[in-house]
Amino acid sequence: MFRDPNPEVLVVGAGPVGLVTALFLQQHGVRVEVVDMHQRTTQHSYALAIHPRTLRTLDEAGLAKGLIAAGHRLTKVAYYEGPARRAEVDFSALTSAHPYLLVLRQDLLERAVEEALGHKNLDVLWGHRLQSLDAGTVPPRAEVAKLEHAASGYPVAGGEWAVAHTETIQPAYVVGADGYDSAVRRMAGIGMDAHGTGQVFSIYEIEAAGDLPGEVRIMLESDLTGVYWPLESGRCRFGFQIPEASAHDASPARLAQLIAARAPWCTARPTAIYWSTLGLFESRAAQTFAKGNVWLAGDAAHQAPPVGVHSMNAGLVEARDLAVLVANSLRAGGGSALQEFATKTQRAWERELAGPDVRALSGADPWVRDARRRIAATLPASGDEHESLLRQIGLTAA
Repeated sequence: MFRDPNPEVLVVGAGPVGLVTALFLQQHGVRVEVVDMHQRTTQHSYALAIHPRTLRTLDEAGLAKGLIAAGHRLTKVAYYEGPARRAEVDFSALTSAHPYLLVLRQDLLERAVEEALGHKNLDVLWGHRLQSLDAGTVPPRAEVAKLEHAASGYPVAGGEWAVAHTETIQPAYVVGADGYDSAVRRMAGIGMDAHGTGQVFSIYEIEAAGDLPGEVRIMLESDLTGVYWPLESGRCRFGFQIPEASAHDASPARLAQLIAARAPWCTARPTAIYWSTLGLFESRAAQTFAKGNVWLAGDAAHQAPPVGVHSMNAGLVEARDLAVLVANSLRAGGGSALQEFATKTQRAWERELAGPDVRALSGADPWVRDARRRIAATLPASGDEHESLLRQIGLTAA
């Protein structure tokens, strides 16, 4: 099942964060295996935009050039209240190697990283599920099962996944990058702390006839948020926060109603709904990002509302940092640096999810001043670029 019966690191989860973690580990000479219980990369995703800081990280992995060619660059993010354009930020004014947002489907990102791993003779073990994990031993003990499709019988075609065989390994480290409902997190006995209430979104990816704005538009009204993302020509995605799940409806009539009420500036006419889904997004962080030599990364460690695409982008940067520290620990010993990283990252997420502490500078627009915390929380940027963009509209971190 495994190429190496004793890999130094087992990465559980082949989403963007898990794959990038594996790629950086491999670049630093670490023997790594990646397992995922699913059969292939995602087909639909919430994550859509890559921040400038994240692109710099992907540059280090040798991925940015190809991803930029496959994606769509955006330089403007505008804030709307009903039909009124209240504020805008311009990424092109950033002093960055990548002064723009890159809109890129998650499956394209995952495919690019998986291909890069394949070029280094590391294939993802799809259809492999973590069966058990003992985080109390050093090294941790992990049992992985290979799943096979079993026919369910005649006359109705169907089937289910059955365990073909299992294998137990003891890698030096296990990295859980297996998403929202992380098996690694549960098996390691790590709890999650909620920071505020969850947000429910109706998400629609559509085709439309007419002029579609070529910028991100974030809608802030009363206590609800929405976002519009332009995609390729004639296609876009809307995400509308709704008060409760029962308000979601994937019908064209409901979409038209939401656009008329929440995005009246959209004059294009929807002609097809490619896909629609209901998403519940909680603001949560793990009580610890590490237990022994078991680590959490990405959505397994932290979750945030989707508009600013913060959880995935932060997860990709954290993946690089974690991989470097793990490699250093394996080669030269550096457990204290790893623990410091875990504590620092967890505290940063606790502050992030508590809500950004933002103040208005002299001369800031009154609407911007009043909405400053919501603007900072939804702005799709991170690191120094986040602060620079806030300053464009008269805001700064307090």
